[in-house]
Amino acid sequence: MTTTARSEKVLYSIFAVFGLGTAFWFNSQAVLSNGNYLADGFTSPVDWVYSLDLLIGGFAGMTFMVVESRKIGFKWWPLLVTLGFVTAFAFVFPLFLAIRAHLLEKKALAGGRLDQYEFDGHRVDVWVPPTLNAETPVLVMHDGHNLFRAEHASYGATWRVIDAMPTRVQSANKPLIIGVWQGRSDDRTLELGPEDFFTETPSALAKIPDHMLPREGYSKMGNIYQALIAEKILPVLSDLYAIKLDPSRTAIAGSSMGGLASLYGMVKYPKVYGNALAFSTHWTIGGDAMVDWFVKNLPMDGKHRVWSDTGTVELDAEYAPFHARFVSKMPTENFVGAIYPMTGHNENWWAGRVEHPINWWLNSL
Repeated sequence: MTTTARSEKVLYSIFAVFGLGTAFWFNSQAVLSNGNYLADGFTSPVDWVYSLDLLIGGFAGMTFMVVESRKIGFKWWPLLVTLGFVTAFAFVFPLFLAIRAHLLEKKALAGGRLDQYEFDGHRVDVWVPPTLNAETPVLVMHDGHNLFRAEHASYGATWRVIDAMPTRVQSANKPLIIGVWQGRSDDRTLELGPEDFFTETPSALAKIPDHMLPREGYSKMGNIYQALIAEKILPVLSDLYAIKLDPSRTAIAGSSMGGLASLYGMVKYPKVYGNALAFSTHWTIGGDAMVDWFVKNLPMDGKHRVWSDTGTVELDAEYAPFHARFVSKMPTENFVGAIYPMTGHNENWWAGRVEHPINWWLNSL
C-alpha cells in the first residue's frame, strides 16, 4: 500500500467516524425532544440554505457513489445508499471514499500488495501476488525505483510491470517480484557492472566514460551486490513468503546495465538463477570483449535460459553489432536474441514488452 492510499483511507475513515458519532448524538436529541425534521429544517432562510445544501450535495454524492461503485466493482453500494437515509450522509459518504481508495489501490496492485524492506543500505520493494504457494516463481529485478511507482522513478516513468500481471502475463501462477534499489545513485554502474570481466580485462576500464564512474578511483562492487541478492535477499524473502526456491522458477532481470547485471548474476550464481532476462543489454561498456566473455562464461547447459534484446533507436542503436555478435555465438536452445525495431532506451519502451521474456520464462515451467 502506498503512503498516499493509506493516508486517504485513514482520513476518510476518521470523517466517517465523526459523521456517525455526530449523527447518532444529535438524532438521539431530536428524537427525545420530538423534533420535526421537515419543519425544523426549513423554518428560516438560513435553515433553507443548510438543508438544501445538504440535500443537493447528498444526492450528488449518492449518484457519485453509484456510478463509481459500478466502475470499481463494488457490489454493496445499495447497502451504503440505504444506510445514508437511516444514519447520515456524513457517515456513509466518507466511508465509501475510504472503501473506494482501498479498492483502487488493490486494483492498481493487480490484487496483490507491495511490501518494503531494507538490506544493507538497499531498499527492496516486493510485489506479492494474490496467490502464493511453495512453487511461486520469483523474479528479481534491478533498478527497483523504476519498477512500480512513478513518484520514485528517475524520469517519472515505470516498467508498469504490475499492470502487465492480470492479462498480459499468461501464467496463472504469477511471480513474486523483488525490486532491488541501488545503494546510492552514483554506485549504479559499479554495482551493476560485471566485476570479474573488468578484473580479467583491465584495459576495458579505460573505455568507461568518466560520468559512469563518478567517484575517484575504481571500487569493485559488482560481486558484493550480486552476493547481497543471491546470498541474503533471496534466502530471507523466500523463507518469509514460504517459497521453495528452484533455479527453473527463479529469474533475474534488468535493463541496460541492469541487463548486464542479470547475465552476470547467472554467471556468478548458476545454482540460484535458471533464467536471465536482459532488456537493451548495455554491451557498449565492454564491447566485443565483453560479449565474448559472457558467451564463454554463461552456463548454457540445457538447464539455463537467457533472453537478451535490443531496440534500434536512441542508445539502443549503438548495440546492434554487439547484439548480433552475441546472438551469433550463443546456442539456439534456451536462448532468445530479440530485436524490437523503432524502440529505444527508456522505461516506456521496456514497459511495452516487459511481458515477453516473462511469458517466455513462465511458459517453460
